[in-house]
Amino acid sequence: MLKDFKLSDLKQMNNSDLIELAKEIRTKIIDVTSKNGGHLASNLGVVELTIALHKVFDSPKDKIIFDVSHQTYTHKLLTGRYENFDALRKMDGISGFAKMSESEHDVFEAGHSSTSISAALGFLEAKDAKQNEIGNVIAVVGDASVTNGLCFEALNYLAAKTNQKMIIIVNDNNMSISKNIGFIAKRYNSLRIKKSMGVFRKITPIRIKHALQYYAYRVDLFTSLGFKYFENIDGHDFNELIKYLNVAKNTFKSIVLHVKTKKGFGYKPAEEDKLGKWHGVPAFDIDSGEFKNQSKKPIFGEIISKQLCEYAKSEKGNLLRVICPAMALGTGIDGFQAEYPNQFIDIGIAEENGVVMASSMALMGLKPVYFVYATFLQRAYDEIIHDIARINAHVVFCVDHAGIVPSDGDTHQGIYDLGMYASIPGLTILNPTSAIDAENMIKYALDELDGPVIIRYPKGEVSLELETFSNDLSWKVIKKAKNYIISYTPNFDEVYQSEEIHNLEVGIVCAPVINPIDVKFINSLDDGAILYVYEDVIYHGSLASKILHYISQFDLNIKVKSICIADTYICCGKVNELKTKYHVSVDDLIKIIKEGK
Repeated sequence: MLKDFKLSDLKQMNNSDLIELAKEIRTKIIDVTSKNGGHLASNLGVVELTIALHKVFDSPKDKIIFDVSHQTYTHKLLTGRYENFDALRKMDGISGFAKMSESEHDVFEAGHSSTSISAALGFLEAKDAKQNEIGNVIAVVGDASVTNGLCFEALNYLAAKTNQKMIIIVNDNNMSISKNIGFIAKRYNSLRIKKSMGVFRKITPIRIKHALQYYAYRVDLFTSLGFKYFENIDGHDFNELIKYLNVAKNTFKSIVLHVKTKKGFGYKPAEEDKLGKWHGVPAFDIDSGEFKNQSKKPIFGEIISKQLCEYAKSEKGNLLRVICPAMALGTGIDGFQAEYPNQFIDIGIAEENGVVMASSMALMGLKPVYFVYATFLQRAYDEIIHDIARINAHVVFCVDHAGIVPSDGDTHQGIYDLGMYASIPGLTILNPTSAIDAENMIKYALDELDGPVIIRYPKGEVSLELETFSNDLSWKVIKKAKNYIISYTPNFDEVYQSEEIHNLEVGIVCAPVINPIDVKFINSLDDGAILYVYEDVIYHGSLASKILHYISQFDLNIKVKSICIADTYICCGKVNELKTKYHVSVDDLIKIIKEGK
């Protein structure tokens, strides 16, 4: 059915046809993600909802905006990308997120949470200005995303625009990456439990109905803002979905449909997952549900988590607080969460809130450690400047997924983090090379410093057993020569393990401390020395740019050759593919050294 499918076919399909289509889509999604990895559970949960949206509405005239857009696999299969779907999340394939360059049906793209309602506001304004032929504007937002401040700002604005109509679909699966937290999530749970209230919808006058909603559910966010609101819609029942979507289509006011879905629906291991391990998956065996090629080596977050568990047992351990925005499993901090639940704070999808909380904790003598992906910490740039660095708050940031990130494309890269941090005075920036480095760094950050610290590290396992960090913040000289390669993990790992590089007449230096730079080492270099600075971040704010700035300040006769990523946004692909494409592979480094460029 999918192979020759056209979006217009949906209009003629009956309920049994739609059920068969949904089965085929699920099979395809499971098959491809089992080979390529990807966001599985979230996509399985919205199959029927996505089909129903396209049956009732007319994309792309009707603007369907997916939040976060990692759950658009069904949408892609319905809108002409079946033939390329096997190349999902591969180099030169299709993105795992909505991508405007792929299809006119991808009307907005985002890899970060809670942007859909704000984006929809812009489409409504363009509709009023008659800039484009725009029909209905639909924001599909997860129940976890609604709790983000950006959504509240957009809802507040929309409530005052009574002349504009938006359709908001709350996809409620009781999960973000892992289980939702917070007051609003609990109130959604009340809605799930009190299904018997649905009987009153058909027989009760509207005022009494609203009163019953308020007292039974305690969720009056949407109705108090003046939106029509329908709750407890079965997100896997085509008849019910299509009925309510048609109601939304034909109303004249902004409306919220609260759709209940099951994350992972149709694949038992994903359905039963309560931790979030099936949210984003590597390749896996479909029959057994076992992940493939899983290394037993730990990731940096797991190493730091174990060290924090030890720290929690110490004299100052009761002061420790670990903060995480809905990604305990992904950052490897779930071990600490399990052992010290009262000292673990999951703030949900609310990075800015977590940073300011950490600031005031530090001011009151607590020791906050904030675990987050590099791409998501971008959202709290203002708070890091205003509420952390400016007042020298002693907060430790453990920043995962720094540098090039495989398969997720341009929205999830950690290549911009140093450029962001470098513009902020007062930050100590560390980059561990090994497990012993990570352990020593977190101890140093907690006990030896009194200001903000960033410990950044790449996604994936720890590969080296080499101690490079010392409390004097010096760089580690591995091999001496007149000219040097300077790098840090993961690029340093490649340098260290390259036999060809060791055979070149060039020294090797590991820089586990990125800010402050080791000026003592730089001042010790021979006149006319060349430094090859090899890293996987963009140039502005890179270690190379910091070294060059120092050299120019003191008019030193030292050349700096930067091997880093040009100012750009990088596509999907494996790390080695992306390094080759953007000319930051170890082979590029060797070529530059040999050519003396």
